[in-house]
Amino acid sequence: MNENKSLNEQQEQVILIPDPRQIIITPACANRAYGLFDSETGTQVSEFRKGTTGKVEFDNLDPNKHYDVGAIEGMGDEKPQFAIAWISAMKDTTDEILKNSGNLPVIYPATYTIKDNGNNSNNIFDLVDDNGDKVGEVAKLAPTGDKLQINFICSFKMKDDTKE
Repeated sequence: MNENKSLNEQQEQVILIPDPRQIIITPACANRAYGLFDSETGTQVSEFRKGTTGKVEFDNLDPNKHYDVGAIEGMGDEKPQFAIAWISAMKDTTDEILKNSGNLPVIYPATYTIKDNGNNSNNIFDLVDDNGDKVGEVAKLAPTGDKLQINFICSFKMKDDTKE
């Protein structure tokens, strides 16, 4: 049992505030940076922001878009760019969850992590669920040649079990 986790081992909470649309990461880890992705296209839509103040906020977001949140470690002064490619058997549950939230803040329900697929020399990483099943890929677009990669993605996207 790992009930006595230190603050550094605690998982961040990624919270979506419906109106006005805002995303807050707390507690944000000082050695991590967080960025937003368009959930529909997988394109990165914000620069990564360091968690040095213990909290990261993305304000004035488009209420008609759905966002995934990515976390990286050891960013330095780079301006990294990534892209997400979700497997087709995924569904976005954002609207359904927000419709039933009473306009209250909602914690992102899914966290997907990186699995070494042996293809990292091409800057492509597997995105896996808690069972180790691949749900997508993350491609590092820039800068190339260093070890910086996505640690995890928080999303409202879930496996669409109705299509299996």
